Amino acid sequence: MKKQILIVAAVTAVFLAVGIDVSFAAGAKGGGTLAYATGTDATTLDPQFVTDVPTSRMVMHIHETLVYPDVEGNMQPILAESWSISDDKLTWTFKLRKGVQFHDGTPFNAEAVKYTFDRIQDPGIGSPRKSAAKAVKEVKVIDEHTVAFVTDKPFAPFLAQLSAYNLAIISPAEGKKQGKKYGQNPCGTGPFKLGSWSPGEKMVLSRNDSYWGEKPAIDKLEVRIVPEDSSRVMMLLGGEVDVISSVPPVMISRLEKSKDVRIIKKTGFRTVYIGLNNTMKPFDDLRVRRAVAHAIDSEAIVKGVLGGVGTVGGGFESPVIPGAHKDLKPYAYNPAESKKLLAEAGYPNGFTVRFYTPTGRYLMDRQVAEAVQAQLKEVGIDARLQVPDWGAYQALLDKGTEAPIFLLGKGSPTGDLDLTATLCAACKGKMNHFNYCNPEVDKLIEQQRSTVDVKERNEVLAKLQEIFYREVPAVVLFYEDQIYGTRANVKGVEVNPNEFVGFFKAVKE
Repeated sequence: MKKQILIVAAVTAVFLAVGIDVSFAAGAKGGGTLAYATGTDATTLDPQFVTDVPTSRMVMHIHETLVYPDVEGNMQPILAESWSISDDKLTWTFKLRKGVQFHDGTPFNAEAVKYTFDRIQDPGIGSPRKSAAKAVKEVKVIDEHTVAFVTDKPFAPFLAQLSAYNLAIISPAEGKKQGKKYGQNPCGTGPFKLGSWSPGEKMVLSRNDSYWGEKPAIDKLEVRIVPEDSSRVMMLLGGEVDVISSVPPVMISRLEKSKDVRIIKKTGFRTVYIGLNNTMKPFDDLRVRRAVAHAIDSEAIVKGVLGGVGTVGGGFESPVIPGAHKDLKPYAYNPAESKKLLAEAGYPNGFTVRFYTPTGRYLMDRQVAEAVQAQLKEVGIDARLQVPDWGAYQALLDKGTEAPIFLLGKGSPTGDLDLTATLCAACKGKMNHFNYCNPEVDKLIEQQRSTVDVKERNEVLAKLQEIFYREVPAVVLFYEDQIYGTRANVKGVEVNPNEFVGFFKAVKE
């Protein structure tokens, strides 16, 4: 007998699921265009090819998943209305929402769900996030509005996994028609649809007037790409844009003094770190990786560069994510120990290396990289800074042979450690830019997936995190706070812990 996990929820739960404050709608004027300035452009609008959060934000205004967590992390229905799990925990059955259409007018149904999951696992498509659906053995269409997922073994984070942006549902008709060009011609069920896109400059999303739920208050969302922090701030102060991302901490006090601007600051799941390529010399030597860890004073960076905005820590996972190891401390700042380790590894006079960083992606990322560069210089490591644009930077990291040391960030779109462990720590993980590989860690990743008991699963996850910490494929700098700026007359912009920023209920009074 199946155990019913969730009964049909009210439509308002859908908006809670993406963290929307519905109270903002009262008395506010809808319509018009909302201008949002962000540091990096989307790289695609195909959910199955998304590998970064800024891209996912645009994708998830166009597409939707079956379920999605609310701001407390409780899973809520979106395209699914309810679900149940079999007694052997191998079959998940979902009742789908009726009366939903894709932007092309075709119906959302069980066949669309099956198509989406079959597509991401198709080698011919070549999705870099194929692992997101790895646990699914088979998708069965029961009837038009009922679909079942079958797994080989119990999969503890299944619901969390379904909320991942890579598993958002796409139109079978457009998916087949566009093929690999779907990323430029997306077709989902979401409250917005693509209006126009000039890569590197501007994207315009238009309200989907046929949306099944409550329609957006604004007519259009205009996304402008502005990599420089200071430029975004000046545009906000001047009223040229309505919302900006990644407000530099040094500008917060100035913005807070303006009656025309307000600051949104939220805790997030993101870890900003220095990555070390374990297959490129000299970082193939653990002593050198530990030398880098002891050369970096992350506390000084958070205080001096970020003005105290951000939390220092040692574990790769942000401590606010359930299951994260909270007792892993930063490696002690100890330049003498760093120099000793370098000498033992055969680099008594240090070495010269290319050091890559993005700009405009994370809070004051270039300035943070420059601070790290200066600290490494003190122990004899001459890190030559390279600053490609975001798209080129991602392509370079994906090669796995070009970046010996790099600044990067890691979030948690599902709020569950499985997704990022699989992507970042597994030997063949698609975000394992460290080229880190430990068979024991791979075994632990598989073990935690099938461990249903929460306490036992967290013990396995803790062991996994401890090994990763000891082998130093990455040096954690800080856990990033999310800081947005809006004009004072803008209401309803919601920022979630998983870094999704929703404009569904945004209005300009």
